[in-house]
Amino acid sequence: MSPSVRVRAIFLVLVAFDATASNGGALCPEYLQFLGSKCVQWQSNVLPIAIPAARGNAFGDNQAAAVLGMRIFFDNRFSQAGSGVACASCHDPEHAFAERKPTSHTIGEARRNAPDLINAAWYSRSHFWDGKVDNLWSAPLFTFEQDDEMGSSRLSVVHTLARIYKNRYESVFGSMPDFADTSRFPDFGKPGTPQFDAMTQQDQNLVNEVYANVGKALEAYVRKLAAGRSPFDDFMNGHAQSISLDAQRGMVAFSRHGCDECHSGPTFTDEGFHDLRYPAASGRPKDLARAGGIVFARSWQFSERSQFADPATREVTIATEVKSESKGFRTPSLRNVELTFPYGHDGSFQTLEDAIDAHSRVLPGRSAPDAQDMRDIIAFLRTLTGRPPQSPWNYWPGG
Repeated sequence: MSPSVRVRAIFLVLVAFDATASNGGALCPEYLQFLGSKCVQWQSNVLPIAIPAARGNAFGDNQAAAVLGMRIFFDNRFSQAGSGVACASCHDPEHAFAERKPTSHTIGEARRNAPDLINAAWYSRSHFWDGKVDNLWSAPLFTFEQDDEMGSSRLSVVHTLARIYKNRYESVFGSMPDFADTSRFPDFGKPGTPQFDAMTQQDQNLVNEVYANVGKALEAYVRKLAAGRSPFDDFMNGHAQSISLDAQRGMVAFSRHGCDECHSGPTFTDEGFHDLRYPAASGRPKDLARAGGIVFARSWQFSERSQFADPATREVTIATEVKSESKGFRTPSLRNVELTFPYGHDGSFQTLEDAIDAHSRVLPGRSAPDAQDMRDIIAFLRTLTGRPPQSPWNYWPGG
């Protein structure tokens, strides 16, 4: 390379570096100039190729664990006998692993809408509307033992596992304790019941270890359900024809109306907790929201820092604080949002229009989108529907 060519090359690199630095760390291509000063922020919303690492679960990407988790997910023998309830009862593969009811109805009626599982593996901080658990594998461990959901207990779960899936379990997690002696390991029991509380601490730990592994197998399966990139991501990565002009106008309107203050980043959520002051549905008891989640988390046995989390995969620190209001609910992801209606923690909003209207009524300093903005924002939101999970994970077993 001649000296003059070398000088010109260095100059071009410096110009590019200066442009990058002045634009917040990323160049804004010409076809994105319509986003104005928000261009760099929008570029940061592109979904990564890989989902985040499993936290506290060394088996999160184990194929055999995912197969076991899938079998447990669709097996109604892990719920109260005769109830016919399985994880899939509220997380239906035909409805984007969500449900169409405002609130879950299984053994009883829950107070909240079942969140979709398509996005679950992307959450990096907490799960459930109140953030009561800090890792994905322990979320089903809570649900199994809820009287109005699956009505089971950890003792029942490990006995069912030993009876039906012992070989599969041991191929992943190693030797399973012998739970055959029901004087030591009663058929039913969880903390707070006399059957479980009367057990020795050592036997309780044996049960809890296997119970935790059930959750880890389920997480391995749920991680297979994470949707891939969407037309929005394709557009931001240079495929300028991937979304319509309506959707592009919707991106501008989305920012103009302040939606990106809570719905930003690759999952379009700050994962914070916000009190939007929606009136409670008539006749329903007060929901403790985030305050209840905080109380629960203090005594949860299966947290990311517990003895049942795999140490090598623990996330020791969280770099940034999230916005948190004690009366609030977690900001849901907008990825795949067109598929996961109804919306809101209690399923109060049947359509995207309903949800957007409700937000504009309760958020201070916000103007309601006019009819054109509403159409454009919804056109944009539909571009967030990602590539579906791959077979065989995306449907009923054998379907």
